[in-house]
Amino acid sequence: MMSMAPTYRILRLLSCPLPRTVLVLVYVVLLLAGPGSTARAFEDPNIEKYAVKKVQPPYPEMAEKYHIEGIVVVKVSVAADGKVTQAEFVRGPNIFRSVSLDAAKRWSFKPPTNEALAGTIHFTFKLNVGG
Repeated sequence: MMSMAPTYRILRLLSCPLPRTVLVLVYVVLLLAGPGSTARAFEDPNIEKYAVKKVQPPYPEMAEKYHIEGIVVVKVSVAADGKVTQAEFVRGPNIFRSVSLDAAKRWSFKPPTNEALAGTIHFTFKLNVGG
């Protein structure tokens, strides 16, 4: 059987004015920092200008068969060494999702400063008319 002492101690701390203030301050700091963030990345909506290696995704066979075209936006996080650490599908036709994410993860960048970088990559899927 578990002891109720730890819960009682927490409730007792919450009833003191100083710990409540500290908890509120910690909550505000975490709220401002955002979910899962430990350090801020240099954000630039035009991250493609820092790319040193761009990988174009292949046109999916089904999209070609049914003449589906579109623009895909992928949000990426880049480490200070220029490698993509995270890629997230933002918008675009779902049929292009996996090939776009795979391609975005293979890009590499030269950040303007020696710190992390974040922004978006745009992929355009357009069929060749004569081909």
